[in-house]
Order: sequence, then structure tokens, then C-alpha cells
Amino acid sequence: METTLYPMDNALMPRHEFFRLVGTSIGAILLSRCMAGCAGMGDPSPTPDPSQKVDFTLRLDDKLNANLLVKGGYVTTNGVIVAQTKDGQYVAVSANCTHQGTELTYKSVENQFYCPLHLSRFDTTGKVIVGPATLPLTQYTVEPNLAAGTIRVHN
Repeated sequence: METTLYPMDNALMPRHEFFRLVGTSIGAILLSRCMAGCAGMGDPSPTPDPSQKVDFTLRLDDKLNANLLVKGGYVTTNGVIVAQTKDGQYVAVSANCTHQGTELTYKSVENQFYCPLHLSRFDTTGKVIVGPATLPLTQYTVEPNLAAGTIRVHN
């Protein structure tokens, strides 16, 4: 019995096929990592314990607190977001959304606290305006002393 060998037309993989396979493989790896980040997070306990003592003072001459000198400015510190409303009033609420714990921002035009993750909105007292959050934010007492250049936040 005689074996016949046939010459192969092209034993090497074409360049475009190689890059297509490499690109597909990298895409699959990245997609799997992204999907892992989308897995359920459970309850991150975003609402602070109301019995937890909050009492701190912000110095307005500190560069970190300079945003509080302008209407619409805000700072986040010690788990609390402190803002100067467009009316010039100082307000403070818990800094994390009660839905999944994302750090909030303050939107001065709407005079609302805003969650950039799922778009929940809260008024300046912490009341939910737009969900998916259903629980209000914890509101704190704010005592500005502009003569001394300080703002005290406490519960």
C-alpha cells in the first residue's frame, strides 16, 4: 500500500485570520471581566446608622472646603455631603445613595442631591424625589459661623 502525500496550499494561518482570533479572544476575556462587575452586589448597607454620632467642623479657609464659599458648591467628608444651596443656605445629608450606596453629588440648578449610578434624586432635606431609591437620606444639623469661618455639622 502506497501513501500519497499532497502538498498543502498554505500551512500558515493568514495574518487577518490570526488578528481576528486574537481580537475575539481578548474581547471574550474583557467581556467576562465586565460581566463579573455586573453581578449582584447584595445589600451594601448604604444608609448610615442613625444612632451613629456625627459631629465635625469644616474650616472655610481650608482649600478642601473652598467649594462651600460659593452658592451651589459642595464637599463630601466623613460620609456626609455638605452643600450651599442656590439660596445661600447650608444643608447636610448622608453622602451615599440609599439604593446601592453610590456617592452622591449636588446639582445646584435643581437644588437636589443626585445619584450618578441609577439617577435617584433627593431634595435638600434628604427626601426621595425620583427613585429607584425608596429610603430618605439622613439629614444633619448645620450651624454656619461665617464670622469664625466654620461650619459645624452634627446630629
